[in-house]
Amino acid sequence: MSSFSDFCDEYFKKYFALHPTEAIHYGIGGYDHLLKDYSDEAYAEEKALAEESLRKLRQVSVKGLTPDEIIDYALMEGRLTIENYEFKKEDYRLKWPEIYLPVPHVYILTVRPTNDIIGNLLSRLEAMPEAVAQGISNLSRPESNPPKLWTRMAIASARGGITFLDNLLENPRIKQAIRDPHPLEGAIGKAERAVNDFGDFLAGDLLSRSDGIYAVGDEHYHLLLKKRHFLSHDAQSLLALGESLFKETKKELGALAEEVAPGQGIKEVTRRIQENHPPVDELIPAYENAMKAARQFVKEQSLVSFPPREELRVVPTPEFRRHEIPFAAYLSPSPKDPDQIGYYYVTPVTEEDLLREHNWTGLENTSVHESYPGHHLQFTIANSIPAAATLPRLMNESSVFYEGWALYCEQLMQEQGLLKSREHRFVMLKDRLWRALRIIIDVKTQTGKMSYDEAADLMVRELSFPRAQAEADLNWYSQSPSIPMGYASGWSMINRLREQEKKKWGSRFSLRDFHDRLLSAGSISLPLVEKRHFYDS
Repeated sequence: MSSFSDFCDEYFKKYFALHPTEAIHYGIGGYDHLLKDYSDEAYAEEKALAEESLRKLRQVSVKGLTPDEIIDYALMEGRLTIENYEFKKEDYRLKWPEIYLPVPHVYILTVRPTNDIIGNLLSRLEAMPEAVAQGISNLSRPESNPPKLWTRMAIASARGGITFLDNLLENPRIKQAIRDPHPLEGAIGKAERAVNDFGDFLAGDLLSRSDGIYAVGDEHYHLLLKKRHFLSHDAQSLLALGESLFKETKKELGALAEEVAPGQGIKEVTRRIQENHPPVDELIPAYENAMKAARQFVKEQSLVSFPPREELRVVPTPEFRRHEIPFAAYLSPSPKDPDQIGYYYVTPVTEEDLLREHNWTGLENTSVHESYPGHHLQFTIANSIPAAATLPRLMNESSVFYEGWALYCEQLMQEQGLLKSREHRFVMLKDRLWRALRIIIDVKTQTGKMSYDEAADLMVRELSFPRAQAEADLNWYSQSPSIPMGYASGWSMINRLREQEKKKWGSRFSLRDFHDRLLSAGSISLPLVEKRHFYDS
């Protein structure tokens, strides 16, 4: 292999041919009309590509690579090492029912730039019955054994997908672009029937024989820590960190509760704050106003340099994702989006318990996490910097950085005075307690030392979460090993690095310069960012 650049060109060309639905997320054209093939032949090609690519990558010399290319090389080596391990371990097609629901790949065409929105929608919709049939065939094999939780999640996703498809023609972008609705109407009808058939298969056949486990085990979890996040932690030391942060934060939260309401305790202060919330029909405007206030404050205080262009839209969470997003989430723009439009999802409320979680203080805290200076600003900054927007970086993000940064932003906006009440600080600490608990739950559930129900009980007891919120949170944890631990562990690392830089530069320390340097490498492994932009300097 002549160079790392040549390797990347060859690898990504083959990769997107096998994973066409991923291309739009990275601004790669030519695949927006396709769905992924889950046949045995395509799966064999995937495995061969991972094995061949790791071998070829290790033949590429790192001599002569720039510091940024060395980071990209490490990310690709880590990714391919994990892929090869996972291919040898199990066939994901027989474990993960939700992958056969193409609804998200239809939805993404309505929120990302695409060359022919109607033509690409029609192509993917027409391909959905075959994709679903492929899923039923694969999951009907005797060796197929998903976790029961994942089959239930797929059933919920199918139901939400039908609702989404029912309303597809009302999408403003589609209404603006469509001339003759009849072909699309016919394709939607066939797609809905296929999704409904899949839901019936899941509920009537697969669910009763779904006895698999979602815990990845110690060896796999350690590999993720080392090769995705590049951490020095193993599961045991990471668990110790989580338990320490949880204990410290709970103590701090209890002391603040005594200040706010002497003798009442954390639960009573939580209840008081939660009683003050917007009405159901004003939820989206409330989040919009909080997002705009955060943006204006970050700009006025010059806390971070803004990219040339960016926009954030607050919208209802798509129906097919509401079973795993109880409150809010974020979808970043692709690097090729000229307007850099991100989406701040807010899940419509159906239960009174959940509405209380959308209290005014909490939604203001959530908005700095999801919008400014949190996720949206971080991702759009990365997209504006060529070295941070390479495919190796965009496709190998680490929650230790992107979630650690967002949690740090909650603290930052307290320190800088936007969220300045004692109630704001209480909610920030309570949310930090939640994220510290995520380390404990992630490590223990994924290494088989805690059950789903034990984790839900723990969240209800320690966080006073409604059971539905706890379960929605655990649902996505189950499919994302090593992601939940990133929030509090990353927050801790960023604070340690900031204190280090303050001591190093003394009176010359600039908070804005620190943030700009930190965000200049993209949303990748924080230890790699630290080495490149702090130690190397």
